[in-house]
Amino acid sequence: MSPALVAVVIVVCAGAVVAVSTRDWGAAAIGLAVALVASALLSDPLPSVAILGVRVVAGILVAAILRAALQGGPRQPSPLGWPAEALLATAGAVAGLGLAVGLAALAAAAGGPIGAPNLPGPRNPGDVVVGGDVTVTAMALVVAAGTALLALGAAPLVHGEAGGRRAIGLVLVTQAVLLLRVGIGGPAVELEEIARAALLVVSGATGAVIARAAAVARAGEDAEVRASDGRPLRV
Repeated sequence: MSPALVAVVIVVCAGAVVAVSTRDWGAAAIGLAVALVASALLSDPLPSVAILGVRVVAGILVAAILRAALQGGPRQPSPLGWPAEALLATAGAVAGLGLAVGLAALAAAAGGPIGAPNLPGPRNPGDVVVGGDVTVTAMALVVAAGTALLALGAAPLVHGEAGGRRAIGLVLVTQAVLLLRVGIGGPAVELEEIARAALLVVSGATGAVIARAAAVARAGEDAEVRASDGRPLRV
């Protein structure tokens, strides 16, 4: 574990908090892009340039698709506000870190690899010892980032109104699942990286369709209300 990786996790959470809490769709798209691009850097060591490029391009493409779809749509700010969303992200990250450390403790007790459950071999110099032979590794931070995104995206996806917030929640939950897969199951192979990027882009496109459909429906309802208000009264 390195301080740089901790900083990346903080950037991921901050971008996601902005994406789900702001009233401006442009700022939400920027926050989402920051969270997705930073998620691509959650690896120690970093993957090859080709794999890193696939991750970054997929994140930027998803943010651009949603930015175009959300333009002109009804605003849907977080009913909780950004401080509550930030606290929720912090709680999710702490829970994920505890989950990863607990899995590492079980692996250590069973005589398996120490640290992250998927990383055999000796500890890295930057790993932090939590207790006994249990360490906080890079993969534990990946799990923490995944659970933080899951906590932020689940509510807009499940309980939010159809529109931009639900689209952003869908993307965040998708990215959270992808991070949890890497944090618990281990690094992905090259072909899987392409599939992961495609899944993220498909979730962004699906969210864009949901957002545009909600915006069109909302515009139609507003037009009907205006037409009914201008209609002369019948006796």
